Amino acid sequence: GFKKKLANEFEMKDLRQANLLLGIKITHSDDFVSLDQQHFTELLLHLYCMSNCKAISTPLIPGVHLEVASQEDVEEFEALHVSYRSAIGCINYLSTATRPDLSHSVSALSQFLKKPGIWHWKAFLHVLKYLKGTQDVGLTYPKDINAGIVAYTDANWGNCSTTRQSVTWFLATMCGSLFLWKTRKQPTVSLSTSKAEYKALCDLTLELMWLKQWCQECGILTADKLIPVHEDNQSCINSAKGDCNLNNKRMKHIDIQLHFIKEAISSSFVELVYTPTSNMLADFLTKSVNRTSLSRALDSLGVLQLEERGMLKIKILTKSDLVSLS
Repeated sequence: GFKKKLANEFEMKDLRQANLLLGIKITHSDDFVSLDQQHFTELLLHLYCMSNCKAISTPLIPGVHLEVASQEDVEEFEALHVSYRSAIGCINYLSTATRPDLSHSVSALSQFLKKPGIWHWKAFLHVLKYLKGTQDVGLTYPKDINAGIVAYTDANWGNCSTTRQSVTWFLATMCGSLFLWKTRKQPTVSLSTSKAEYKALCDLTLELMWLKQWCQECGILTADKLIPVHEDNQSCINSAKGDCNLNNKRMKHIDIQLHFIKEAISSSFVELVYTPTSNMLADFLTKSVNRTSLSRALDSLGVLQLEERGMLKIKILTKSDLVSLS
């Protein structure tokens, strides 16, 4: 297996089954493996005196956009004598390891690291209240599902009210559960939705190249396995699949990205699949959404609470029983 391949290349000691890694709890069962950071979350709540706070259902208030702080707000925050940068660093560790539901919150709050105000701090405390009710949420990977990589990408055009830079998000699932996710502000302003979408698609393709190579080295995927990428912008898809026109002034400034995506398609690395916006799984990566939308997306991606992970065994056993009876 994988351990044997490593042992052939490197000197190593087998410590048997891992249960804890860098503060991430690893739970093994007959039907799934799950990762969560419940203990780290409990410590975080204790650190900021929020252990007994009232739990809420969303990381940020839906529809609310954070703005640059006024001088009065900055002074009010400074009077608290707390480190905003350290606080955001803590929830960033959660969001990059096992908590994709925090990605948008971290992205939004990180924009004010240099000059935070009291409302930014209150928004951080709002995130902690959400964590209070979701301490045991984690990633779940069923063992009986044999599926390849499936990816989704989108962009929130001109999302930043101050700079009008767009926000990129993308994610990839493997074996039906979330494996890769990212949300970030694009470094340059895009003049249209399709151009913002194209930048996001280019970023995703780069990540998929690394992911597929890693999977091939581990013997999980074969080299000829094509990756479907779900995209909700028809103009972006048409530009990627159509003939490349170097004299097209509308696309000339993203010519390198255009050729890069075309090459990925022609080499059968990715396949663009049009998917209506209503069916895109990860709106929660670029904006604040209500609890219903958030729960539906997380359930679909295998981001579950401890009780829900326990139910996973029942679901799998029931499915197996039905197959054996047929």
